[in-house]
Amino acid sequence: MAVHGHGFVSDALIDQAEAELGLGLPEQFKAIWRTHNCNELAGGWRFYPIFDPLDPRKTACSITHENLRGAWGGQVRSLGLLALASNGTGNHLVARIVDGCVEPVILHWHHETGKCTHWKPGVDAVQRAAQKSAEALSRLRARFAGKA
Repeated sequence: MAVHGHGFVSDALIDQAEAELGLGLPEQFKAIWRTHNCNELAGGWRFYPIFDPLDPRKTACSITHENLRGAWGGQVRSLGLLALASNGTGNHLVARIVDGCVEPVILHWHHETGKCTHWKPGVDAVQRAAQKSAEALSRLRARFAGKA
């Protein structure tokens, strides 16, 4: 039986996402994906994962898919922003793109007004959520190791 869903991504997959997006991603975001790749945040936000061919079902709505082919991706990108997360309302958590690099500051983009405001929980909140998810996954793996 193949093992899928290791929970984090490799630098090679992050590099591939950067190449597809044509952007440099900040180290703070890369650290989040290296910690845990599928992160749910308070307020119903889902931080987009890096596509992982070992776990395509959970990572299908990846950062590359959402920004290059997703419903709001074109509009968000036309504003010089990269969509990082959505909560199903049309609003997004985004970061500004400056000279081909994504800034490590998370903003809340309101789809009806097109305005961005600082997202107060910030990058540290996403990193804490990733750490919490990684620890929970590790506990589950330890609990069910050898049971198949």
